[in-house]
Amino acid sequence: MNKNLSAPLLRTARLLDLVPYLNSNQGISIQDLAKDFGVSTAQINSDLTTLWMCGLPGYTPLELMDLEFESGYVTIRNALTLSKPRNVSFDEGLALMLGLELLQQQIPVDRRDLLAEIEVLKDRFSVQIGVPRAVTISHAIKPEIVSPLIEAINTSQDVEISYHSLYSDEISDRKVTPLAIYEEDGNSYLRAFCRNAEALRVFRIDRILTLSKSLRDPNGSVAPKDFISADDIGKDKISYTIRIKRLTRDVIERFDLAQLLQENAKPEEITVELSSFSGEWIQRAVLATGSDVELLSPPELRKEIADRALNLLDRYARK
Repeated sequence: MNKNLSAPLLRTARLLDLVPYLNSNQGISIQDLAKDFGVSTAQINSDLTTLWMCGLPGYTPLELMDLEFESGYVTIRNALTLSKPRNVSFDEGLALMLGLELLQQQIPVDRRDLLAEIEVLKDRFSVQIGVPRAVTISHAIKPEIVSPLIEAINTSQDVEISYHSLYSDEISDRKVTPLAIYEEDGNSYLRAFCRNAEALRVFRIDRILTLSKSLRDPNGSVAPKDFISADDIGKDKISYTIRIKRLTRDVIERFDLAQLLQENAKPEEITVELSSFSGEWIQRAVLATGSDVELLSPPELRKEIADRALNLLDRYARK
């Protein structure tokens, strides 16, 4: 496998390789399977559990992978059945075309081979589901930001960014070591080691205003990949709970609740657990909503908000 791929891509490639390999090596032991793929037995067990939940739409026992590995030996029974060609529905084809378009926008322009392959696939899906070829996605992420970030991740290169933080409503210049790009709730994020703060940080990519390459100081701190584990990421996040008493548009946008409300009905009152990197932002956001939102935890921030509210009332009383 290509060692330049990120960990999620490496795992995806391994999962794709596992099915034909298991079909040709029925009854292989988990230890031998892990050795053949160059991973730990714990990782291969995790991969097999993921495969066990993969299959075709319908997701009944007839469409899911039929794997047996609890005995320590792996057997796959219905790989040949699942490999039979299936027609792509209109919704599936459209989702694939949109996904290919999004992927195409994030691939560096010098990878003409990948861009050409995507064009071929888009043409095929366009004909199969009968939609115009010009299916596009517009978003706020600039290719001139994403492409250098991907290159920096692959080469362990530092970059300098100008970033607009909504928490403090300030634009700051930072030197960071990009570690990974991921999608969450419809937004693209950069997970990076911030050289200014000497700590892990997460940046929304559409809020990165400018980006330039930077040379790493050989006498500086240790490269983050040398000492950061996946379990360490997100430890500086602050978890907090709010009670929403009146669900206004301002509350939905301020606390980014659109996805949550799509999955749940809109009750008269709702309690939500969220997280933020800034206690100051949490206080300001809750105060800005007036009586529409109440902070339930953590207690120290709740007390800070109460003190601020009393201070504001005292100022009004003096006028």
